[in-house]
Amino acid sequence: MQQAAIKIAGEQAPEERDTAATAVPALQRAFGEARISFKKRGERSALGELYQAGCCKVRLPRIGNAGPEAVLINTSGGLTDGDRYSVDASWQTSSHATITTQACERIYRARQGNAEVVNTLRVADQAIAHWLPQETILFDGGRLTRQATVHLQGSARFLGLEAFILGRPAMGERVRSGRFSDSWRIERDGELLFIDRISLCGDIEAKLDRPGCGNGARAFATLLYAGPDSEAKCALLRDIHPGSSITFGCTDLDGVVLARFLAPDGQSLRSALRPVLEKLRGGEGLPRVWMT
Repeated sequence: MQQAAIKIAGEQAPEERDTAATAVPALQRAFGEARISFKKRGERSALGELYQAGCCKVRLPRIGNAGPEAVLINTSGGLTDGDRYSVDASWQTSSHATITTQACERIYRARQGNAEVVNTLRVADQAIAHWLPQETILFDGGRLTRQATVHLQGSARFLGLEAFILGRPAMGERVRSGRFSDSWRIERDGELLFIDRISLCGDIEAKLDRPGCGNGARAFATLLYAGPDSEAKCALLRDIHPGSSITFGCTDLDGVVLARFLAPDGQSLRSALRPVLEKLRGGEGLPRVWMT
């Protein structure tokens, strides 16, 4: 007499329970998006439009008579694999505004895949755009892909910065594995002016120890300036002496100034960037939130 196998609704067969026990659980991922624009209102620049979603929040503190200063806040506290974060910012004709971040962005250990950040910046004729986020801290095992595209029109001016710090050396942290790719693309009136990409993977510290790569640096930055006065800005940078512990160089590439900084730690890097940014910003100083 054959016995029929009876499966009670909602009960898992043994092989199904084994599979469920060994499967890697799917983790919740962060998504953040912001769209912001600035416009000229009378003699001053002001916020035009603002949209924010997910973990990306935008605040505009009152900072006196200077142009608007938009502060990006990542409420997720950091980024890891599978997280997506994007900013689309526009400066309308003759406007002047700065975008920065509330704190250093943190890239945490990834199980697989990358955190992805996409920034699209549009600067109209005679507008002045300053993109000055605080440093990105890459922890051991972190993986980041970041792309920035800048569309300039007419005589628009753009100042941009991206700075990296490897872990927190004061706490004994090392970055022995990981990956990051940071790319820039700058166009003016639809014509490509500049394209750049920094990519490191594997034992990042060991690679930066090489004399021809980082010469032992644990913090570094890329500074860009695009404008009709690029030659004058490049000459201004060459007159700055950031300090004996900093490796620094700059060049003017047909309307785009590229400057690189290598430093032994994040504090040294910020100290070197401070006078550079103050001069390039015409005495405006650093974004207010950098001081908090």
